[in-house]
Amino acid sequence: MNNLPRIALIIPGGIGTGKDNIGVPVLERIVGLLSNDFSVTVFQLFPRNKGYITEGFELVDIRSPFLFFRILKFFVLLLRSHRRKKFKVLHGFWAMPGGFLAVVAGKVLGIKSIVSVLGGDAIALPEIKYGQLINPLYRVLIFWTLKQANEVIVLTKYLEDNLKRSGFSRYGIRIIPWGIDASMFTYQEKPLGNPVRFLHIGNLNRVKDQATLLQAFKLIRDKLDSTLTIVGEGPCEKNVKQLISDLGLEQYVVMIAPVPYHELVPYYHASDVLLHTSLSEGQCEVVTEAMSAGVLVCGTSVGLMYDCPSCCVSVDVGNYDLLAQCVLDVIADPKKSAAIRNNAREWTIYHSIQWTCSQIERIYAE
Repeated sequence: MNNLPRIALIIPGGIGTGKDNIGVPVLERIVGLLSNDFSVTVFQLFPRNKGYITEGFELVDIRSPFLFFRILKFFVLLLRSHRRKKFKVLHGFWAMPGGFLAVVAGKVLGIKSIVSVLGGDAIALPEIKYGQLINPLYRVLIFWTLKQANEVIVLTKYLEDNLKRSGFSRYGIRIIPWGIDASMFTYQEKPLGNPVRFLHIGNLNRVKDQATLLQAFKLIRDKLDSTLTIVGEGPCEKNVKQLISDLGLEQYVVMIAPVPYHELVPYYHASDVLLHTSLSEGQCEVVTEAMSAGVLVCGTSVGLMYDCPSCCVSVDVGNYDLLAQCVLDVIADPKKSAAIRNNAREWTIYHSIQWTCSQIERIYAE
């Protein structure tokens, strides 16, 4: 056993899960970097894919079809592991259930607990039945978790403000966005395409609001020779395809199934504008990736686009008329477009994934 400080991370899933083991790529990369300076054990409340092997950290995946038994097994396995390793920190990702379990276990064992709030755990969108805060029980448990944790981390000011609007406040919340690997999503300077090439990457669901996306693109397309590539799949795929047809955009929109993480880079490099119109985001990694790759980011003021208005073009949620006009205006103004892209690049260079890990490690060490 090494002599590095020992930490336990608690996640619902995201490592060695999903098609092609894609999971949550940035989360897995962060865990890998943390394991350079800490002995990391990850407790995952979802089984890894068969044959998936970790490097540099231990992954304890908890297998049971019933949530109660998964939680019970988690506590048994955590206590058993703690006897051997003597964890210094318990860090739960997402307030529920990871953060809640970290806080409860931390109180029982007398260990520092940290909770990372990442998106759906800090939002209530009753009109589309999305967000853990619309559930009264979850709301109570989340607020208790965030009050009782030794430290709370959020990805963006947007999430902190969402919590305040929902009735929760706490002094000392840390804002630590997730950086990405700029050596992978490399910056490219390129002339504007003809036609102008728009890109959208995301799950096809109601939260991502592809209806606003397509309505905005229709208005843009009416005045500007342009194409749109959509990379994604999801429960709203049929509706998205129908709206493309209803708007007469079949000739100009290409839909592509999700691709492995490393294969996204060429899509960014082949695009001029990322169009992203979510109703809510924790941060939105595709925005960060596009900013790093030199793609002009345009969309709704949520997540990172809420926090960094100088790095993008953003409007209120659902306002496709204004979004379309703002996109047309910035494309017609090369100096403004270049300034926004440069601001975005500088932000991603500073807020690298290494910076993210260094900020988290400081909290571990305090």
